[in-house]
Amino acid sequence: MRALADHRDIVPPTDHDAGDHRSVAVVGAGITGLVAAYELRRRGVNVTLYEASGYAGGAIRTSHIDGFLAEHGPNSFVTSAPVEALLTQLDLQDDVVEANSQANRRYVLRDGTLQSFPMTPLAMLGTRLFSLKAKLRVLLEPLVRRRTTDADESIASFVRRRLGHEVLDYAVDPFISGIFAGDTEALSMMHAFPRVFDLERKHGSLSAGLMATRGRMPLAPAKASDGSEASDADLTPAAEPTRARLISFVDGMQTLTDALEASLSGTLRLGCPVRLLHRDEGRWVVESGQEGLSRTRTVDAVVMATPAHVLAAMELPAGLRKHAALVERVEYPPMSVLTLGFERADVSHALDGFGMLIPSKEKRSILGALFSSSLFPSRAPDGTVSITCFVGGARMPDRAREDTDLLVERVLIDLRQLLGVRGEPIFAKHVYWPRAIPQYTVGYQAVKDAADETELNNPGLYLAGNYRNGVSVGDCMASGQQIAGRVARYLTRAS
Repeated sequence: MRALADHRDIVPPTDHDAGDHRSVAVVGAGITGLVAAYELRRRGVNVTLYEASGYAGGAIRTSHIDGFLAEHGPNSFVTSAPVEALLTQLDLQDDVVEANSQANRRYVLRDGTLQSFPMTPLAMLGTRLFSLKAKLRVLLEPLVRRRTTDADESIASFVRRRLGHEVLDYAVDPFISGIFAGDTEALSMMHAFPRVFDLERKHGSLSAGLMATRGRMPLAPAKASDGSEASDADLTPAAEPTRARLISFVDGMQTLTDALEASLSGTLRLGCPVRLLHRDEGRWVVESGQEGLSRTRTVDAVVMATPAHVLAAMELPAGLRKHAALVERVEYPPMSVLTLGFERADVSHALDGFGMLIPSKEKRSILGALFSSSLFPSRAPDGTVSITCFVGGARMPDRAREDTDLLVERVLIDLRQLLGVRGEPIFAKHVYWPRAIPQYTVGYQAVKDAADETELNNPGLYLAGNYRNGVSVGDCMASGQQIAGRVARYLTRAS
Protein backbone atom coordinates (compact mmCIF):
# COMPACT_ATOMS: atom_id res chain seq x y z
CA MET A 1 0.00 0.00 0.00
CA ARG A 2 1.28 3.47 -0.82
CA ALA A 3 2.27 5.44 2.28
CA LEU A 4 -0.13 8.14 3.42
CA ALA A 5 2.71 10.52 4.19
CA ASP A 6 3.76 10.53 0.55
CA HIS A 7 0.43 11.94 -0.59
CA ARG A 8 -1.28 13.72 2.29
CA ASP A 9 -1.28 17.52 2.33
CA ILE A 10 -0.41 18.65 5.88
CA VAL A 11 -1.46 22.21 6.68
CA PRO A 12 -1.72 24.18 9.91
CA PRO A 13 -5.08 23.82 11.70
CA THR A 14 -5.74 27.54 11.30
CA ASP A 15 -5.16 27.63 7.55
CA HIS A 16 -8.19 29.03 5.73
CA ASP A 17 -8.42 29.18 1.96
CA ALA A 18 -11.28 31.30 0.62
CA GLY A 19 -10.99 29.48 -2.69
CA ASP A 20 -11.39 30.86 -6.17
CA HIS A 21 -14.45 31.62 -8.21
CA ARG A 22 -15.59 28.54 -10.09
CA SER A 23 -14.10 26.24 -7.49
CA VAL A 24 -15.45 22.78 -6.71
CA ALA A 25 -14.77 20.22 -3.99
CA VAL A 26 -15.19 16.60 -5.05
CA VAL A 27 -15.46 14.26 -2.07
CA GLY A 28 -14.46 10.66 -2.73
CA ALA A 29 -11.74 9.52 -5.15
CA GLY A 30 -13.37 6.34 -6.38
CA ILE A 31 -13.91 6.01 -10.12
CA THR A 32 -16.93 8.36 -10.06
CA GLY A 33 -15.09 11.10 -8.18
CA LEU A 34 -11.93 10.72 -10.26
CA VAL A 35 -13.84 11.06 -13.52
CA ALA A 36 -15.91 13.99 -12.21
CA ALA A 37 -12.78 15.83 -11.05
CA TYR A 38 -11.00 15.07 -14.33
CA GLU A 39 -13.89 16.37 -16.44
CA LEU A 40 -14.29 19.51 -14.32
CA ARG A 41 -10.58 20.28 -14.49
CA ARG A 42 -10.68 19.78 -18.24
CA ARG A 43 -13.36 22.49 -18.33
CA GLY A 44 -11.11 24.92 -16.49
CA VAL A 45 -12.73 24.53 -13.07
CA ASN A 46 -10.54 24.79 -9.97
CA VAL A 47 -11.02 21.35 -8.35
CA THR A 48 -9.99 19.90 -5.01
CA LEU A 49 -10.49 16.13 -4.70
CA TYR A 50 -10.71 14.72 -1.17
CA GLU A 51 -10.18 11.05 -0.28
CA ALA A 52 -10.36 9.71 3.26
CA SER A 53 -8.21 6.65 2.58
CA GLY A 54 -4.57 6.58 1.57
CA TYR A 55 -5.22 5.66 -2.06
CA ALA A 56 -7.42 6.68 -4.98
CA GLY A 57 -9.60 4.34 -7.03
CA GLY A 58 -12.08 3.00 -4.48
CA ALA A 59 -12.91 -0.63 -5.26
CA ILE A 60 -10.65 -0.59 -8.32
CA ARG A 61 -7.30 -1.94 -7.14
CA THR A 62 -4.89 -4.49 -8.58
CA SER A 63 -2.26 -6.64 -6.87
CA HIS A 64 0.71 -8.25 -8.66
CA ILE A 65 2.15 -11.11 -6.59
CA ASP A 66 4.43 -13.95 -7.72
CA GLY A 67 3.34 -13.58 -11.34
CA PHE A 68 -0.38 -13.58 -10.52
CA LEU A 69 -2.64 -10.57 -11.11
CA ALA A 70 -5.51 -10.23 -8.63
CA GLU A 71 -8.24 -7.61 -8.91
CA HIS A 72 -9.69 -6.43 -5.60
CA GLY A 73 -12.98 -5.40 -7.18
CA PRO A 74 -14.06 -5.01 -10.82
CA ASN A 75 -12.23 -7.24 -13.29
CA SER A 76 -13.40 -5.59 -16.53
CA PHE A 77 -15.96 -3.25 -18.03
CA VAL A 78 -17.78 -2.53 -21.28
CA THR A 79 -16.84 0.63 -23.15
CA SER A 80 -19.04 3.30 -24.69
CA ALA A 81 -18.20 6.25 -26.94
CA PRO A 82 -17.54 8.65 -24.01
CA VAL A 83 -15.40 6.03 -22.26
CA GLU A 84 -13.39 5.39 -25.43
CA ALA A 85 -12.84 9.14 -25.72
CA LEU A 86 -11.65 9.28 -22.11
CA LEU A 87 -9.22 6.40 -22.70
CA THR A 88 -7.79 8.30 -25.67
CA GLN A 89 -7.43 11.50 -23.63
CA LEU A 90 -5.57 9.54 -20.94
CA ASP A 91 -3.37 7.92 -23.60
CA LEU A 92 -4.40 4.44 -22.45
CA GLN A 93 -5.42 2.82 -25.74
CA ASP A 94 -2.13 0.91 -25.99
CA ASP A 95 -2.66 -0.44 -22.46
CA VAL A 96 -6.15 -1.78 -23.21
CA VAL A 97 -6.63 -5.53 -23.52
CA GLU A 98 -9.90 -6.94 -24.85
CA ALA A 99 -11.46 -10.04 -23.37
CA ASN A 100 -10.65 -13.30 -25.12
CA SER A 101 -13.36 -13.74 -27.75
CA GLN A 102 -13.14 -17.50 -27.24
CA ALA A 103 -14.05 -17.09 -23.56
CA ASN A 104 -17.61 -15.86 -24.00
CA ARG A 105 -19.26 -18.99 -22.61
CA ARG A 106 -21.02 -18.64 -19.26
CA TYR A 107 -21.64 -21.68 -17.09
CA VAL A 108 -24.57 -21.99 -14.70
CA LEU A 109 -24.87 -24.74 -12.10
CA ARG A 110 -27.95 -26.96 -12.05
CA ASP A 111 -28.34 -30.10 -9.95
CA GLY A 112 -24.62 -30.13 -9.25
CA THR A 113 -23.58 -29.98 -12.91
CA LEU A 114 -22.29 -26.97 -14.83
CA GLN A 115 -24.33 -26.21 -17.94
CA SER A 116 -23.42 -23.73 -20.67
CA PHE A 117 -25.90 -20.85 -20.57
CA PRO A 118 -27.75 -20.52 -23.90
CA MET A 119 -26.86 -17.23 -25.58
CA THR A 120 -29.04 -17.68 -28.71
CA PRO A 121 -32.64 -18.84 -29.36
CA LEU A 122 -31.31 -22.00 -31.03
CA ALA A 123 -29.09 -22.76 -28.06
CA MET A 124 -32.09 -22.18 -25.79
CA LEU A 125 -34.01 -24.94 -27.57
CA GLY A 126 -31.19 -27.44 -27.12
CA THR A 127 -29.97 -26.59 -23.62
CA ARG A 128 -30.26 -28.97 -20.68
CA LEU A 129 -30.29 -26.03 -18.28
CA PHE A 130 -34.07 -25.71 -18.66
CA SER A 131 -36.80 -28.33 -18.86
CA LEU A 132 -39.14 -28.61 -21.85
CA LYS A 133 -41.86 -27.07 -19.70
CA ALA A 134 -39.68 -24.05 -18.97
CA LYS A 135 -38.82 -23.59 -22.66
CA LEU A 136 -42.51 -23.67 -23.59
CA ARG A 137 -43.23 -21.16 -20.81
CA VAL A 138 -40.69 -18.76 -22.36
CA LEU A 139 -42.28 -19.17 -25.81
CA LEU A 140 -45.68 -18.27 -24.33
CA GLU A 141 -44.35 -15.03 -22.75
CA PRO A 142 -46.05 -12.80 -25.39
CA LEU A 143 -49.43 -14.15 -24.22
CA VAL A 144 -48.91 -13.15 -20.59
CA ARG A 145 -51.04 -10.14 -19.76
CA ARG A 146 -49.39 -6.87 -18.87
CA ARG A 147 -49.76 -5.73 -15.28
CA THR A 148 -52.48 -3.14 -14.84
CA THR A 149 -50.35 -1.08 -12.46
CA ASP A 150 -46.96 0.56 -12.86
CA ALA A 151 -46.16 0.06 -9.18
CA ASP A 152 -42.73 -1.19 -8.15
CA GLU A 153 -42.22 -4.95 -8.17
CA SER A 154 -39.44 -7.29 -7.15
CA ILE A 155 -37.30 -8.94 -9.82
CA ALA A 156 -38.52 -12.34 -8.62
CA SER A 157 -42.18 -11.38 -8.97
CA PHE A 158 -41.66 -9.85 -12.42
CA VAL A 159 -39.75 -12.85 -13.81
CA ARG A 160 -42.13 -15.43 -12.33
CA ARG A 161 -45.08 -13.64 -13.93
CA ARG A 162 -43.56 -13.30 -17.35
CA LEU A 163 -41.16 -16.23 -17.71
CA GLY A 164 -41.87 -18.74 -14.93
CA HIS A 165 -40.07 -19.93 -11.81
CA GLU A 166 -37.47 -22.07 -13.60
CA VAL A 167 -36.07 -19.13 -15.57
CA LEU A 168 -36.00 -17.16 -12.33
CA ASP A 169 -34.16 -19.92 -10.47
CA TYR A 170 -31.58 -20.89 -13.11
CA ALA A 171 -31.13 -17.79 -15.26
CA VAL A 172 -32.08 -14.60 -13.48
CA ASP A 173 -31.18 -15.49 -9.88
CA PRO A 174 -27.53 -16.43 -10.61
CA PHE A 175 -27.02 -13.43 -12.89
CA ILE A 176 -28.44 -11.10 -10.23
CA SER A 177 -25.91 -12.54 -7.80
CA GLY A 178 -23.24 -11.66 -10.36
CA ILE A 179 -24.41 -8.08 -10.76
CA PHE A 180 -25.66 -6.97 -7.33
CA ALA A 181 -24.73 -9.89 -5.06
CA GLY A 182 -28.38 -9.40 -4.20
CA ASP A 183 -31.70 -11.14 -3.54
CA THR A 184 -34.23 -11.24 -6.39
CA GLU A 185 -37.08 -11.21 -3.87
CA ALA A 186 -35.86 -7.87 -2.49
CA LEU A 187 -34.42 -6.04 -5.51
CA SER A 188 -36.60 -3.74 -7.59
CA MET A 189 -37.18 -4.56 -11.26
CA MET A 190 -38.03 -0.92 -11.94
CA HIS A 191 -34.76 0.40 -10.56
CA ALA A 192 -32.29 -2.45 -11.07
CA PHE A 193 -33.38 -3.07 -14.69
CA PRO A 194 -35.45 -0.05 -15.78
CA ARG A 195 -35.24 -0.76 -19.51
CA VAL A 196 -36.53 -4.32 -19.14
CA PHE A 197 -39.28 -3.09 -16.81
CA ASP A 198 -40.31 -0.56 -19.47
CA LEU A 199 -40.56 -3.22 -22.19
CA GLU A 200 -43.64 -4.68 -20.53
CA ARG A 201 -45.06 -1.30 -19.55
CA LYS A 202 -44.75 0.21 -23.04
CA HIS A 203 -45.16 -2.83 -25.30
CA GLY A 204 -47.19 -5.35 -23.32
CA SER A 205 -44.55 -8.08 -23.31
CA LEU A 206 -40.80 -8.53 -23.32
CA SER A 207 -40.87 -10.20 -26.73
CA ALA A 208 -42.88 -7.41 -28.35
CA GLY A 209 -40.73 -4.79 -26.67
CA LEU A 210 -37.47 -6.32 -27.88
CA MET A 211 -38.80 -6.52 -31.43
CA ALA A 212 -40.09 -2.93 -31.33
CA THR A 213 -36.83 -1.53 -29.97
CA ARG A 214 -34.44 -3.60 -32.07
CA GLY A 215 -31.66 -1.37 -33.33
CA ARG A 216 -32.37 1.29 -30.71
CA MET A 217 -31.25 -0.48 -27.56
CA PRO A 218 -27.65 0.10 -26.43
CA LEU A 219 -25.18 -2.33 -27.97
CA ALA A 220 -24.10 -3.65 -24.58
CA PRO A 221 -24.73 -2.74 -20.97
CA ALA A 222 -21.89 -2.02 -18.60
CA LYS A 223 -20.02 -4.47 -16.42
CA ALA A 224 -21.00 -5.00 -12.84
CA SER A 225 -18.92 -4.07 -9.84
CA ASP A 226 -17.67 -7.60 -9.29
CA GLY A 227 -16.87 -8.09 -12.96
CA SER A 228 -19.12 -11.09 -13.36
CA GLU A 229 -22.03 -9.90 -15.46
CA ALA A 230 -23.84 -6.95 -16.98
CA SER A 231 -25.98 -4.21 -15.47
CA ASP A 232 -28.91 -2.53 -17.14
CA ALA A 233 -28.29 1.18 -16.57
CA ASP A 234 -27.83 3.47 -19.55
CA LEU A 235 -24.50 5.07 -20.32
CA THR A 236 -23.92 8.61 -21.48
CA PRO A 237 -25.47 8.95 -24.97
CA ALA A 238 -22.88 8.82 -27.73
CA ALA A 239 -22.72 11.23 -30.62
CA GLU A 240 -21.80 8.36 -32.93
CA PRO A 241 -22.28 4.61 -32.67
CA THR A 242 -19.27 2.79 -31.30
CA ARG A 243 -18.41 -0.86 -30.89
CA ALA A 244 -18.76 -1.79 -27.26
CA ARG A 245 -15.70 -3.66 -26.01
CA LEU A 246 -15.27 -5.79 -22.91
CA ILE A 247 -11.88 -4.63 -21.68
CA SER A 248 -9.33 -4.45 -18.93
CA PHE A 249 -5.70 -3.34 -19.10
CA VAL A 250 -2.43 -5.19 -19.51
CA ASP A 251 -1.49 -4.43 -15.90
CA GLY A 252 -5.03 -4.62 -14.54
CA MET A 253 -7.89 -2.26 -13.78
CA GLN A 254 -5.84 0.02 -11.53
CA THR A 255 -4.17 1.31 -14.71
CA LEU A 256 -7.31 3.38 -15.29
CA THR A 257 -7.51 4.95 -11.84
CA ASP A 258 -3.74 5.50 -11.70
CA ALA A 259 -3.92 7.44 -14.98
CA LEU A 260 -6.79 9.57 -13.68
CA GLU A 261 -4.90 10.18 -10.43
CA ALA A 262 -1.77 11.24 -12.33
CA SER A 263 -3.82 13.67 -14.43
CA LEU A 264 -5.10 15.29 -11.22
CA SER A 265 -1.69 16.11 -9.79
CA GLY A 266 -1.94 18.96 -7.30
CA THR A 267 -5.69 18.56 -6.77
CA LEU A 268 -5.89 15.26 -4.87
CA ARG A 269 -5.83 15.19 -1.05
CA LEU A 270 -5.30 11.60 0.15
CA GLY A 271 -5.81 10.61 3.78
CA CYS A 272 -7.99 13.69 4.07
CA PRO A 273 -11.58 12.94 5.11
CA VAL A 274 -14.24 15.63 4.81
CA ARG A 275 -15.72 15.98 8.28
CA LEU A 276 -17.98 19.01 8.06
CA LEU A 277 -19.99 20.59 5.28
CA HIS A 278 -22.26 23.63 5.43
CA ARG A 279 -23.52 26.47 3.27
CA ASP A 280 -22.50 30.07 3.93
CA GLU A 281 -23.65 33.07 1.88
CA GLY A 282 -24.35 31.05 -1.24
CA ARG A 283 -21.11 29.04 -1.15
CA TRP A 284 -20.03 25.83 0.56
CA VAL A 285 -17.59 25.54 3.45
CA VAL A 286 -15.68 22.26 3.52
CA GLU A 287 -13.71 21.25 6.60
CA SER A 288 -11.34 18.36 6.00
CA GLY A 289 -8.37 16.57 7.50
CA GLN A 290 -7.51 14.42 10.46
CA GLU A 291 -8.30 15.35 14.06
CA GLY A 292 -6.11 18.32 15.05
CA LEU A 293 -4.96 18.96 11.48
CA SER A 294 -7.96 20.44 9.74
CA ARG A 295 -8.31 22.70 6.76
CA THR A 296 -11.26 24.83 5.77
CA ARG A 297 -11.97 25.71 2.17
CA THR A 298 -14.84 27.66 0.67
CA VAL A 299 -16.02 26.58 -2.77
CA ASP A 300 -18.86 27.25 -5.17
CA ALA A 301 -20.06 23.65 -5.45
CA VAL A 302 -19.54 20.24 -3.86
CA VAL A 303 -19.80 16.81 -5.49
CA MET A 304 -20.35 14.02 -2.98
CA ALA A 305 -18.99 11.00 -4.86
CA THR A 306 -18.82 8.73 -1.82
CA PRO A 307 -20.82 5.63 -0.90
CA ALA A 308 -24.21 6.66 0.45
CA HIS A 309 -23.43 5.64 4.04
CA VAL A 310 -20.48 8.07 4.25
CA LEU A 311 -22.97 10.92 4.60
CA ALA A 312 -24.07 9.49 7.96
CA ALA A 313 -20.55 9.91 9.38
CA MET A 314 -20.26 13.57 8.40
CA GLU A 315 -21.31 16.64 10.34
CA LEU A 316 -24.05 18.14 8.18
CA PRO A 317 -26.61 20.92 8.66
CA ALA A 318 -29.96 19.66 9.96
CA GLY A 319 -31.72 20.71 6.77
CA LEU A 320 -29.33 18.75 4.59
CA ARG A 321 -29.47 15.68 6.84
CA LYS A 322 -33.26 15.80 6.80
CA HIS A 323 -33.40 15.34 3.03
CA ALA A 324 -30.47 12.91 2.84
CA ALA A 325 -31.67 10.57 5.62
CA LEU A 326 -32.98 7.90 3.24
CA VAL A 327 -29.83 8.07 1.13
CA GLU A 328 -27.67 7.39 4.19
CA ARG A 329 -29.53 4.13 4.87
CA VAL A 330 -28.96 2.42 1.50
CA GLU A 331 -27.98 -1.20 2.14
CA TYR A 332 -24.52 -2.48 1.09
CA PRO A 333 -24.07 -6.19 1.94
CA PRO A 334 -20.53 -7.45 2.55
CA MET A 335 -18.54 -9.43 -0.01
CA SER A 336 -15.24 -11.29 -0.14
CA VAL A 337 -13.22 -11.60 -3.34
CA LEU A 338 -10.88 -14.60 -3.34
CA THR A 339 -8.40 -15.07 -6.19
CA LEU A 340 -6.81 -18.51 -6.24
CA GLY A 341 -3.99 -19.83 -8.42
CA PHE A 342 -3.47 -23.48 -9.35
CA GLU A 343 -1.17 -25.56 -11.48
CA ARG A 344 -2.95 -26.05 -14.80
CA ALA A 345 -2.56 -29.83 -14.41
CA ASP A 346 -4.48 -29.67 -11.11
CA VAL A 347 -7.70 -28.38 -12.72
CA SER A 348 -9.57 -30.85 -14.92
CA HIS A 349 -12.15 -28.35 -16.23
CA ALA A 350 -11.21 -26.66 -19.51
CA LEU A 351 -12.01 -23.22 -18.03
CA ASP A 352 -13.19 -22.41 -21.55
CA GLY A 353 -15.39 -19.48 -20.75
CA PHE A 354 -16.05 -16.30 -18.85
CA GLY A 355 -16.82 -18.10 -15.62
CA MET A 356 -19.59 -19.80 -13.69
CA LEU A 357 -22.59 -18.55 -11.73
CA ILE A 358 -24.30 -20.40 -8.91
CA PRO A 359 -28.08 -20.23 -8.34
CA SER A 360 -29.13 -19.83 -4.71
CA LYS A 361 -31.09 -23.10 -4.96
CA GLU A 362 -27.79 -24.97 -5.36
CA LYS A 363 -26.74 -24.06 -1.77
CA ARG A 364 -23.05 -23.47 -2.49
CA SER A 365 -20.54 -21.26 -0.68
CA ILE A 366 -19.69 -19.11 -3.71
CA LEU A 367 -21.92 -16.78 -5.69
CA GLY A 368 -19.84 -17.43 -8.79
CA ALA A 369 -16.34 -17.38 -10.19
CA LEU A 370 -14.42 -15.83 -13.07
CA PHE A 371 -11.94 -17.87 -15.08
CA SER A 372 -9.58 -14.91 -14.89
CA SER A 373 -6.61 -16.41 -16.74
CA SER A 374 -8.90 -17.52 -19.59
CA LEU A 375 -10.51 -14.11 -19.91
CA PHE A 376 -7.37 -11.96 -20.13
CA PRO A 377 -3.70 -12.79 -20.80
CA SER A 378 -0.93 -12.50 -18.19
CA ARG A 379 -3.20 -13.12 -15.22
CA ALA A 380 -1.16 -16.16 -14.13
CA PRO A 381 2.33 -17.56 -14.81
CA ASP A 382 2.82 -20.10 -17.59
CA GLY A 383 1.52 -23.52 -16.63
CA THR A 384 -0.90 -22.13 -14.06
CA VAL A 385 -4.47 -20.74 -13.96
CA SER A 386 -6.25 -18.22 -11.77
CA ILE A 387 -9.88 -18.30 -10.66
CA THR A 388 -11.58 -15.36 -8.92
CA CYS A 389 -14.40 -16.33 -6.57
CA PHE A 390 -17.08 -14.12 -5.00
CA VAL A 391 -18.55 -14.96 -1.60
CA GLY A 392 -21.25 -13.36 0.54
CA GLY A 393 -23.55 -10.59 -0.63
CA ALA A 394 -27.18 -10.48 0.45
CA ARG A 395 -27.38 -14.26 0.05
CA MET A 396 -24.71 -15.18 2.64
CA PRO A 397 -23.42 -12.02 4.38
CA ASP A 398 -21.89 -13.90 7.32
CA ARG A 399 -19.83 -16.09 5.01
CA ALA A 400 -18.19 -13.01 3.50
CA ARG A 401 -16.86 -12.07 6.94
CA GLU A 402 -15.03 -15.35 7.56
CA ASP A 403 -11.25 -15.38 7.90
CA THR A 404 -9.07 -16.27 4.95
CA ASP A 405 -8.20 -19.86 5.94
CA LEU A 406 -11.82 -20.87 6.52
CA LEU A 407 -12.95 -19.09 3.35
CA VAL A 408 -10.33 -20.85 1.23
CA GLU A 409 -11.37 -24.18 2.73
CA ARG A 410 -15.04 -23.58 1.90
CA VAL A 411 -14.36 -22.33 -1.62
CA LEU A 412 -12.07 -25.26 -2.38
CA ILE A 413 -14.92 -27.67 -1.63
CA ASP A 414 -16.96 -26.05 -4.41
CA LEU A 415 -14.04 -25.81 -6.85
CA ARG A 416 -13.08 -29.45 -6.33
CA GLN A 417 -16.62 -30.64 -7.00
CA LEU A 418 -17.45 -28.27 -9.85
CA LEU A 419 -14.14 -27.73 -11.67
CA GLY A 420 -12.21 -30.84 -10.74
CA VAL A 421 -9.58 -28.95 -8.75
CA ARG A 422 -6.96 -31.17 -7.09
CA GLY A 423 -4.33 -30.30 -4.54
CA GLU A 424 -3.90 -26.95 -2.82
CA PRO A 425 -3.75 -23.48 -4.37
CA ILE A 426 -0.28 -22.12 -5.06
CA PHE A 427 -1.57 -18.54 -4.73
CA ALA A 428 -4.35 -16.89 -2.73
CA LYS A 429 -5.41 -13.26 -2.42
CA HIS A 430 -8.37 -12.43 -0.20
CA VAL A 431 -10.02 -8.98 -0.23
CA TYR A 432 -12.93 -8.28 2.12
CA TRP A 433 -15.39 -5.49 1.39
CA PRO A 434 -17.55 -4.72 4.49
CA ARG A 435 -19.92 -2.77 2.23
CA ALA A 436 -19.77 -3.90 -1.37
CA ILE A 437 -22.63 -3.12 -3.77
CA PRO A 438 -25.69 -0.91 -3.08
CA GLN A 439 -29.00 -2.74 -3.20
CA TYR A 440 -31.73 -1.21 -5.37
CA THR A 441 -34.54 -2.69 -3.31
CA VAL A 442 -38.30 -2.44 -3.90
CA GLY A 443 -39.31 1.11 -3.02
CA TYR A 444 -35.95 2.51 -4.12
CA GLN A 445 -37.73 5.45 -5.73
CA ALA A 446 -37.86 6.98 -2.26
CA VAL A 447 -34.04 6.96 -2.17
CA LYS A 448 -33.80 8.56 -5.60
CA ASP A 449 -36.40 11.16 -4.60
CA ALA A 450 -34.43 11.90 -1.43
CA ALA A 451 -31.26 12.44 -3.49
CA ASP A 452 -33.16 14.77 -5.83
CA GLU A 453 -34.66 16.68 -2.87
CA THR A 454 -31.24 16.99 -1.25
CA GLU A 455 -29.84 18.64 -4.37
CA LEU A 456 -32.92 20.81 -4.93
CA ASN A 457 -32.82 22.21 -1.40
CA ASN A 458 -29.04 22.65 -1.34
CA PRO A 459 -27.98 24.51 -4.50
CA GLY A 460 -24.47 23.67 -5.55
CA LEU A 461 -24.47 20.25 -3.83
CA TYR A 462 -24.47 17.16 -6.05
CA LEU A 463 -24.75 13.49 -5.13
CA ALA A 464 -23.09 10.93 -7.39
CA GLY A 465 -22.06 7.31 -7.20
CA ASN A 466 -23.16 3.75 -7.78
CA TYR A 467 -26.15 4.01 -5.43
CA ARG A 468 -27.82 6.42 -7.83
CA ASN A 469 -27.44 5.57 -11.52
CA GLY A 470 -26.06 2.03 -11.80
CA VAL A 471 -23.45 -0.14 -10.14
CA SER A 472 -21.07 -0.94 -13.00
CA VAL A 473 -17.73 0.71 -13.76
CA GLY A 474 -19.24 2.11 -16.95
CA ASP A 475 -22.23 3.46 -15.02
CA CYS A 476 -19.92 5.16 -12.52
CA MET A 477 -17.76 6.69 -15.24
CA ALA A 478 -20.89 7.98 -16.96
CA SER A 479 -22.14 9.34 -13.62
CA GLY A 480 -18.88 11.24 -13.15
CA GLN A 481 -19.06 12.69 -16.66
CA GLN A 482 -22.71 13.68 -16.29
CA ILE A 483 -22.31 15.25 -12.86
CA ALA A 484 -19.36 17.31 -14.16
CA GLY A 485 -21.60 18.67 -16.90
CA ARG A 486 -24.32 19.57 -14.40
CA VAL A 487 -21.85 21.31 -12.09
CA ALA A 488 -20.32 23.26 -14.98
CA ARG A 489 -23.77 24.51 -16.01
CA TYR A 490 -24.53 25.50 -12.40
CA LEU A 491 -21.28 27.47 -12.15
CA THR A 492 -22.06 29.27 -15.42
CA ARG A 493 -25.51 30.26 -14.15
CA ALA A 494 -24.10 31.30 -10.76
CA SER A 495 -21.49 33.54 -12.36
